[in-house]
Amino acid sequence: MNLFVDRSIRRLFTMLVLILVAAAFASQMIVNYNAQLYKNLTLQNDYGLAGALLEGNPELADEIQAAFHAKVSGAAAERGRELLEQSGYKGTIDIRLIPEADAARVNGRIGFIILSCLLIPGILLCVYLYVSGQDKKIESYNTGIQKIMKGDTAIRLEEHEEGSLSKFAASINQLVTSLNTHIEKEVQSRIFLKDIIANISHQLRTPLTALGMYMEIMKEEKVDNEVVTGFLYKSENELERMGGLTANLLKLAKLDAGIIELNKAEHSINGIVEEAAGSLGTRMALEKKHFEIIAESSVHYLCDREWMLEAFSNLLKNAVEHTGEGCRIEAEIEAGPLMVKVIFRDNGEGIYPDDINNIFKRFYRSRHSQNKQGTGIGLTLSKSVIELHDGYITVESAPGKGTAFTIHLPILTNL
Repeated sequence: MNLFVDRSIRRLFTMLVLILVAAAFASQMIVNYNAQLYKNLTLQNDYGLAGALLEGNPELADEIQAAFHAKVSGAAAERGRELLEQSGYKGTIDIRLIPEADAARVNGRIGFIILSCLLIPGILLCVYLYVSGQDKKIESYNTGIQKIMKGDTAIRLEEHEEGSLSKFAASINQLVTSLNTHIEKEVQSRIFLKDIIANISHQLRTPLTALGMYMEIMKEEKVDNEVVTGFLYKSENELERMGGLTANLLKLAKLDAGIIELNKAEHSINGIVEEAAGSLGTRMALEKKHFEIIAESSVHYLCDREWMLEAFSNLLKNAVEHTGEGCRIEAEIEAGPLMVKVIFRDNGEGIYPDDINNIFKRFYRSRHSQNKQGTGIGLTLSKSVIELHDGYITVESAPGKGTAFTIHLPILTNL
């Protein structure tokens, strides 16, 4: 990967190189200044030393002058060191007692501080400008991606400059273009599928309605043959069952195709449960089954009333079909800060462990309930409807101890 393709990185490195070159030039000026200062201080010290020697021994003026210009031998330097060390003038002496060395140290420190004060802010400024520019670009990309996620697929990220971020933006733009193409195809497919389902629904309802009318006419006829009469009633029941199965299959097909547009509004969950129970009231009364709604208050939720009624009705119907005479069925409604829970509970026959992981599969019929009525898609339909509302459904059950289906409906994601 070539980093210097990115113009912002090239600009950053150029500024850093210029700052370092300026720092190197400044450091040389500081070194030259300190050297000149040290030279002047050394000369002043030598002048003072020569003057002190000359004041006590004026006759040694030529020798003193020659000593400062002569090359000192190692032996002479050793004798001088031994002489001065006797008075405490040696390598361990505090540097502050030698004015020239102390002045050089102080000036060197000041020069380093000045250079650091110029170099560090310059580097930090360059890095800040680079990071700030990259951050603004990333933030603009993030804003664009958020808009795309919310459905504004016409937006495009800025990709006019060179560099990795611009390549990333170009890839996202290509992805959005591809998604738009797929979305358009999906919309067309859903429209086609919606029309097909509508035609199938119409074609199925027409013969079923006609058969129902013929059955009613035949029942009104006075037929003395009990076998024929029995067949008529059985045919009517099977026709009704076929109509319910056809209706549920069409509903499930619509859910699978994703062509359902929820008509959400704020509705009373209590009211929807009461309506679902009302459609089964006659049957529960005949079978002497007791139904009760348990709720501390009326709970309202943003949902599609018709589809939610479908989900509740299927769960209640499942409870009625798998409970015996005199059993109890409850619908408990709870509202929390994050979830609305609707629990359909019964004390019926329960579900066997080998069935509980399969009950939401379409057309699944347990070997323990082959004598029960039902099509095997009611629970599947309920689960699909709840998930369409961004919720989920769980089940707890044990053989002989009843069953509890819990619907979890989120509040925060449903605003």
